[in-house]
Formats: sequence, C-alpha cells, structure tokens
Amino acid sequence: MSFTELYGHKKQVEMLQKAMAQKRVGHSYIFSGPNAIGKKKLALEFAQALNCENPDRFHDSCGECPSCRKMISGNHPDVHLLETREQFIRIDAIRNIQQMMTFKPLEGRRRMVIIDDADKMNEQSANALLKTLEEPSDANIIFLVTSRPYWLPQTILSRCQQVRFSPLTAETVASFLTEKMQMDPSRSGMLGLLSGGSIGRAIELNTEELIAFRSELGRLLSAAGGSDPMRLLALASFLGQDKKEVRQGLKILGTYFRDALVYKETGKTGMIINADELSVVSSLAERLRGEQILENLSIIEKSGEMMEMNVNKSLTLEAMAFKLHM
Repeated sequence: MSFTELYGHKKQVEMLQKAMAQKRVGHSYIFSGPNAIGKKKLALEFAQALNCENPDRFHDSCGECPSCRKMISGNHPDVHLLETREQFIRIDAIRNIQQMMTFKPLEGRRRMVIIDDADKMNEQSANALLKTLEEPSDANIIFLVTSRPYWLPQTILSRCQQVRFSPLTAETVASFLTEKMQMDPSRSGMLGLLSGGSIGRAIELNTEELIAFRSELGRLLSAAGGSDPMRLLALASFLGQDKKEVRQGLKILGTYFRDALVYKETGKTGMIINADELSVVSSLAERLRGEQILENLSIIEKSGEMMEMNVNKSLTLEAMAFKLHM
C-alpha cells in the first residue's frame, strides 16, 4: 500500500506529505470523520511512509524495504494499533502505551501509536493520555481516530493537529469495489450510492438480500405503470417500515428514475447504475417525459426528508407513491 493506492482523501494525503517534506510532522493527530471511510487506513499508511527506509521524492513509502514489508504484514514493532470492542478504553491500556513510549523505537525512526475509536476513552484514560500529549517526544507520534471528536475533552482536542475527513464520493466507492473487489460495475455503482461515502458500509451492504430487493423493486415499478391504486400501494408497502430500510429503499428507487433520465436523454447504457435491469429503466424512460422523471426524483427526495422528521412512515410512502408519475 502507498498513498497512490488510497481511494479518495487527496487533500488529507497532500497535507501529510507536505508535513513530511517540510519536516514538520506533528507529535499527535486527530483523524475525525464518518465511520469506515479510511481514517485508520490513512493513519497506517502515514506511519508506513514515516518509517520507510527508501522514501521517494514524493514522500511516499516504497513498499519493498524491510520496514514496509513489516507494516504490510501487520507486525512492525514500532507501530501499535489500540482497538477495543468494549464500551470504554480503560486507563490500563493508556498506561501500557505510556510505559512503552519511555523507550526508544526498536527499529524505526519513530514509534507510532494509533488509537481507534479514541472517543471511547473514559475520563481516567483521557486524563492519562493528556499528560503524554503535554510532554511530546520527537520519537513518538500518537494518532487518535474517531467518528465522534466532540466526545473528546477539549484539552485533548487543543493539543492535537486535526485532520478532518469527509464522506467519499459515490464514484470513488464504486471504483474501489470494481477495481479492488472485481465487482460488477452496475452492482458497485448502486452500492456506491447507498454507501453514504463509506467503503466499509458498501461492503457491508453487498448482500444477495439487497440485490433481490432491488430486483423486486424494479418489478413493482414496471407493474405500477398506469397508476393502478393497488399496485401503487404494493410499491409503498414494499419499501418497508424500519427507517433504515426505508432510507435505503428510497435511494434504490431514486436510482431507477435517475437511470431512466440518463437513458432518455442519451440513449446510452454506459452510465446506467441498474444496467442489469435495463428493461425496467427503458420502460420508465419510454412512458415518462423528462420533466416527469425530474419531478419524481424531487418527490422521492422530499419523502426521504420527511422520514427523517419521524412522520408516519406508511402514510408518507403511500402519499409519495400516488404522487409519482408512473
């Protein structure tokens, strides 16, 4: 792995490389942003680049030296990843880190400690870590990785350089799935849109149940032509009751109308997400005008916003179904 192989976060990578080039690497960082978008991965890559024995002129790791190979295999003696499945990161774990940091790095120029879900530190462990941050050492770098930086004490936030991460674009997520997981482009495109900018979320969503849901939704869309009331009610009912399910269903529904608009305007299939459901997409494109499709997309978006306001889900979905141009 190197910076060039990371998906997205170009701005964050450039900032870290600039710090390396200017020899102004900080002693502590907070990597904050939504879950599963690559914060920990970038921290590990930064650690690899910092201890690489043959860093290139672009300030990246070579991937071949002994240090890089140990990083890739996950057993570098100077890179420590603290993770926990418990409710809290306890003070003993922080004290173990502090004791280790009193010694020189075993092999590399620096010792890197990455604390994942750093917001899980309880008050005692956070206070213990604060003492280490107040007395930084050039030989040690601490990375706090969190999706909830507002849970960290202000005293810790003020002593760390903050690197904020935004969700990846749907296209970036889809590219990862297609290139790294050899996934079908239509499937990766759909998962990219549903992922919320998280590669981890996209992988989690990659189930046969979701694909079956999308296929059945396409069938219901085709059957709803003509605005038969019972078929519209069936479409609304199929989208579910659980807020998470409904949110996901509305996104998939939106992809069909988005594809219909693309197909209607271009007549090409290369940019269609639901390419394996082309019959559904082409049917919608044939029977609806462009302005009707745009209005449908707006109706779906507004229905999603209503869902977030905890309104009656069934009534909202039924009202949406009867407003849609079919």
